[in-house]
This record gives sequence, structure tokens and C-alpha cells, in this order.
Amino acid sequence: MNPRQRRGVLLMALAAVGAVAVFVSVFTYLDDQQERFGGSATVLRLTEDVGAYQPIGRDSVEQVEVPSMYFDPEVFITDLDEVETPEDQELVASSRLESGVYLQRGMVEPQPTLTTGEREIAIMVNAETGVAGKVRPGSTVDIYGTFQARDHGEACATRVITEVEVLDIGELRSQETDAGGVAGVVPVTFRLDPDAALRLAYAEEFSTKLRLALVSAQGNGQVGDQQFCSGDFDDLIERMADQDSDEQTDERRAPHGG
Repeated sequence: MNPRQRRGVLLMALAAVGAVAVFVSVFTYLDDQQERFGGSATVLRLTEDVGAYQPIGRDSVEQVEVPSMYFDPEVFITDLDEVETPEDQELVASSRLESGVYLQRGMVEPQPTLTTGEREIAIMVNAETGVAGKVRPGSTVDIYGTFQARDHGEACATRVITEVEVLDIGELRSQETDAGGVAGVVPVTFRLDPDAALRLAYAEEFSTKLRLALVSAQGNGQVGDQQFCSGDFDDLIERMADQDSDEQTDERRAPHGG
């Protein structure tokens, strides 16, 4: 074997050793990644937009494999059969859902059973200012909305609905805010007459913030005015200032003990 052939054999051996080293490195990397991500899990992803209370069938979803470390099986749905649904009811979206969303348990529910004239409606309520862990299914609440001033009008806080029963509270989920941040929200479901449902839909769409006020089990009491606006607040501050001024005047006029 001449020197040129020996160099060729040596290069081939080095190439073989390099290929083995690359294979071992790739295998080790994949094994580390699999160990890091904890394997994969199967979840359901919507393949089409679904409106609120519209049916979700098997043709509306697809199964996808995702890293299990990011998808809690207690939160995400792996099969539609996991959601308990009566035989005479189908599964529907609890609020409007867009294509590509990974289905969570609070996003779907059995189709509502309503009586004549009723509407079942769900709204997204800020988890901190709206529910705070004290409002539960069966609770009676008032619903308040705050509205910014428009067209030279006044900013107002309005009691949109008085004494309505909470039917259901969904799972906490994240929602992007107008400012670009992320807030925790909870879908809360009510059964209302058409007029009340219309007022609530308007308030959810155009109010700056919605709040639920838990009503006492002993009754609603005197609910007071339905609305409080910026002009009312200015009048209140002025009356309070006048009252403080009168009290200070009375104190100056009061005789001092000697």
C-alpha cells in the first residue's frame, strides 16, 4: 500500500469516527430534550372559528402532539368524550373561540337547557376585580359597568343588572388586554330575559370594566340609584367641602370652657 492509499484509508477512518460522533451527539441531544420536556401529550385544537353556544363536534377539532410540560391534562382537553354531557345535549362553546385555539375545559359546556323566553349568556369577567373566589354557581349578584365619557358626556358607573343568579363559572384563562398585557379572566354564565341579555352584552363590549357585586343572602335591601356619573361625583365633593367648612365654623363659634 503506497503512502497515498494509506492517507485515503486514514481519512475514511476519520470520517467514519466523525459520523459516529455526530450520531451519538444528535441522539444524546434528542434524549436530553425528551427528558427535559417530559415527552409529549395529545390535545385538541380547533380547526375553525366557533361562535358562542355553537356546537363543537369532532369535525371541528384535530388532535395534535405537544410538549407535556406545557399542557396540564387537568386544564386541556384530549378528547371531547372527557366532558360530561347529557344524552339529549350536545357540546357547545361557552364563548366565541377562534381557529387554532387549544381547547381548555372552561371553553366548552353542555348545550344550555332554557325555558320559553330565556337566554343563557356568558361573559368574560376579570378574575381579580370580578370574582375574587367568593362568587360561585348559585350566588346572586349585581353587575356593574364603568363607562368612559363620550361625545362631551360624563363618565359613569352603572348597575347594568340587579339580582341575577350565577349559573356557572368556568376555568381561569389568560386574555390579552387592550394595552398589550395579559389578564386572568373567568367566563361567568347567567340565564336572563332578552332585554337583560342585551344590556349585559352591550356592557361587556363597551364598558371599561365589569364587576360582580355579591348580594347578601338576607336580600338586596335598598339598591339606590342605578347610575353614578362624574357630575354626581363633583357635586358630592362640593357638598363634602361645604359640610367640612360649616363644621369648622361651628367649632370656632363654640364657647371655650375656662
